[in-house]
Amino acid sequence: MDCGATVGVTGPAARPPSGYVPPIPLADLGSRIVAGIVDYIIIGVIAGILAIFVLAPWVFSAPLMMGGFGAAWLGGMFGILGLMWILWLIYFTYFEGTSGQTLGKRLTQIKVAKEDGSTCDIGSALVRNILRRVDHLPFLYILGIILIAATEKRQRLGDMLGRTIVIKA
Repeated sequence: MDCGATVGVTGPAARPPSGYVPPIPLADLGSRIVAGIVDYIIIGVIAGILAIFVLAPWVFSAPLMMGGFGAAWLGGMFGILGLMWILWLIYFTYFEGTSGQTLGKRLTQIKVAKEDGSTCDIGSALVRNILRRVDHLPFLYILGIILIAATEKRQRLGDMLGRTIVIKA
C-alpha cells in the first residue's frame, strides 16, 4: 500500500437524510384542511343542538334570575365551550382510534395510521387529539399547518407525539 495514494471507495448509494419512507403516500395539506372543516361543521352542529336543549335554558335564564350577566352566565358560556371540547375530543379519538377515519377524512379519502403503517389505536388517537388544541395556536390552526408543511412526515405536533401519520386511504 502506498501512503497518501487515492483510494477508490465503492459502497451503497447515499440514502436520503432521514431514510423515512411512508408505508402509503402521505395525505396532502389541502385534503387535511377540507376534512377538518367538514369535521368541525359536524361537531358544531351537534354541540349547537346540545347547547340549545341542555345549556341554553340555564344560560339565558340565569341573567334574568340573577339580575344581569354575571358569574352564572359566564359559567354557562364556559360550559358550552367545555361541551364542544369534550365532543371534539370524543369524536376525533373514537373515529381515528377505531377506523383511522372521521367522517371528514372518509369524504376526502385520507386516514390516520401509525408511523409504521399499522392501524391507529385509541391511545395514539387520544394523544394526537389532546394536542390538537396546541396545534390551533395562535389561531386558525397556524402552528399545525406550519408543521405539516415543514416536516418530512407532514406531521403536526399531535402526530409527532402520538407517532401517527395521515395517509391516503
